[in-house]
Amino acid sequence: MTTLITLALLGLGCSDTKNADTGTETEPEREWTLFADEVGDGALLSGWTDQGVTHMVGGDMHGGSGHRVAYDGTTICVEPEITERALWWIHGDRPGRWVTVGEGGTVLLEEDGARTRMDIPSEVTFYGVWLTADSIIAVGGDVDLGTGEVWHHDGSDWTALATDLPGVAFKIWEDWIVGVNISYRLEADGTLIDLGDPGLLRTVRGDGTTTTAVGGLASSLLMQHTAEGWVEVDSTGLGQPLNGVWTAPGEDIWLAGNFGTTARLTDEGLEQPDWPITSHHFHAVWPHSDSEVLFIGGNFMSSGDNFGTIGRYGPSIATPTVTRCD
Repeated sequence: MTTLITLALLGLGCSDTKNADTGTETEPEREWTLFADEVGDGALLSGWTDQGVTHMVGGDMHGGSGHRVAYDGTTICVEPEITERALWWIHGDRPGRWVTVGEGGTVLLEEDGARTRMDIPSEVTFYGVWLTADSIIAVGGDVDLGTGEVWHHDGSDWTALATDLPGVAFKIWEDWIVGVNISYRLEADGTLIDLGDPGLLRTVRGDGTTTTAVGGLASSLLMQHTAEGWVEVDSTGLGQPLNGVWTAPGEDIWLAGNFGTTARLTDEGLEQPDWPITSHHFHAVWPHSDSEVLFIGGNFMSSGDNFGTIGRYGPSIATPTVTRCD
């Protein structure tokens, strides 16, 4: 997935200005901004970038439809009602191919512009998905019952790998699965290896060396897996529960959370804006290009009408126009 994006996010550098004294190129100033607000008729919950377009999915959190919002670097477009139920996660394995999962077993696969419904025979919400050339792994569960499920599609049919985990499974990255007081490694034969109770974790991602997971109930929880197991990383200053994390080999760790929490973790520590860029919540963080990182969310905890919110870290650009996707 990460090979689809040319990334230089450690410094987020697209050096396009020159120092007047030395003639050397310097990076443009970066800023944290509220990029777009009240987008569409539903919250935004995740993103994936494909060939210069970041696809964000979400929907109405009160039993309504799912939608897609796309950003191409200049404009934002909304494609409403692509599914009957809200969508929680999207993942792709090559240009032109991605899958998204959501409430009530909803699964939608797009391959080179053609879409296919591949719903899971389960009524639970699926919060995470991992797509490869010949396989789909979806994870989720029933929040009310406090149980988790893991399903595998082998190219022909869905098979349940687990339907009674002792906690909801929220996300999968490669063979790592995390959720409500659960964590597992998924073996090639479908066996789940229990990695213990690291706390409430909502998202997991690695950089090829270290696996990082984020969550928290009343405050931020930042965990990394080492030879000794899960180890908590100091997240003092973030405060709010975390929902999203993104990193890749050689890159910083980008974080997103409740009440506008945005941050990145570098070798020097946490960097974040002086004030949250919004009071709404961010559910995911994803790089759009080698110079932009998007924070994806909305008012998904609201009992009223939902809408999407997009934050951004990058050089200053014009406010994007919002249209309906063709």
